[in-house]
Amino acid sequence: MTTISKLAKAETKGETARTNHARQNKTHAKKISAQEIRIAELKKLIVYYKEIIETIREPFIILDKGLTVVTANRAFYRKFKVKKSDTEGKLIYKLGNSQWDSPELREMLEHILPKHRILSNYEVTHNFPTLGRRIMILNARQVDSKQLIMLAMEDVTEQRRLKNDSDEVTSNLITQRDQLQGLNDAKDEFISLASHQLRTPATVVKQYVGMLTNDYAGKITNEQRRMLDVAYQSNEWQLEIIEDLLRVARVDDGKVYLEKSTCDVGKQTKAAIKGQAILFKSRGQKVTLIEPKQPVMAFIDQKLMLMVLENILDNAGKYSKGNSTITVDVSQDNTDAMVSIKDKGVGIHKKDFGKLFKKFSRIDNPLSVSVRGTGLGLYWAKKIVDLHEGSIEVKSQLNKGSAFVVKVPIHPDYLSKLALVPSK
Repeated sequence: MTTISKLAKAETKGETARTNHARQNKTHAKKISAQEIRIAELKKLIVYYKEIIETIREPFIILDKGLTVVTANRAFYRKFKVKKSDTEGKLIYKLGNSQWDSPELREMLEHILPKHRILSNYEVTHNFPTLGRRIMILNARQVDSKQLIMLAMEDVTEQRRLKNDSDEVTSNLITQRDQLQGLNDAKDEFISLASHQLRTPATVVKQYVGMLTNDYAGKITNEQRRMLDVAYQSNEWQLEIIEDLLRVARVDDGKVYLEKSTCDVGKQTKAAIKGQAILFKSRGQKVTLIEPKQPVMAFIDQKLMLMVLENILDNAGKYSKGNSTITVDVSQDNTDAMVSIKDKGVGIHKKDFGKLFKKFSRIDNPLSVSVRGTGLGLYWAKKIVDLHEGSIEVKSQLNKGSAFVVKVPIHPDYLSKLALVPSK
């Protein structure tokens, strides 16, 4: 090869080398430029994120992918009592005398989060030197191609303590309730058993006193008859108490079963008034019945509802003075049959309304001393009406009288017919 050829070849190699070197430099420069752009973008994002996290009330920090703190919000510094200068640029595990260096946090940041990218409601329990034992809920998310980690923290220690306290209180209340229920059940069982045991001898006494009064054992004097009448009336009162106790025991034990049938409530109310006629006459009282223009039909247990009406009527008479008037009104609306029993008696004080319909509860008033009662009648009546899915409403003014309104659903068949009647 000639000298000129050798020089030309060398020159070509040199040119190629310079070209490759220039290309490499250009590629390197592009990479540097791209990195600079990326760094600038990250800085802008960090500023943006920082402005956002400052609005968050809970502690919040941003980490880089090496788990070094990039920034944190004021809530973080206040909560964990650390300074900004001792936080930013530090590995999270080294913060605050390594108070964040816990196995649970390492597991979450180094293993769980990289696999899932998003982590919600991760619970960490840790003893912090400045705070003591705390329960923290962590929510983390990797952003910007996993270059940054957003980490939110919520201290739920107090909420858990309150919940535990609440659970303990609830458990204690349930235990106490069960104990009281057990005592109440034992009391009801005793009342039921005692009532059954008392009814038999009381019934026998009634029969023999009746026989003596009717001279089955020979002629008796007027004084003897008077004494037997007193014994008979006292025994009747005892039997009435026993029957009240037995009725309440059955209804409390869920052993009252309704035998429903279609009933004309107006006629049922008339029957209740008729059944109390002798008592009203003995007190010099008058009962005024306001009858409906058309039959008011309900699907009820006629025997039990008759007893409910008799009970409320009896109370209206007992707690009203003689020669007074009791007004009974039978009516209906779109859903219910209603019987209103209104008296002009002693009335009920507002503070005593809570005592109504409670077992063994009697309200003090000018007539309660002279009126016999067990405090069970209204309790039982309310239970029976409740079984009919009805209600008893009460309005009363002291010394002006009371109004008890018994409501039961209208018979379904009659309700459909009623819907066809045009309203006036």
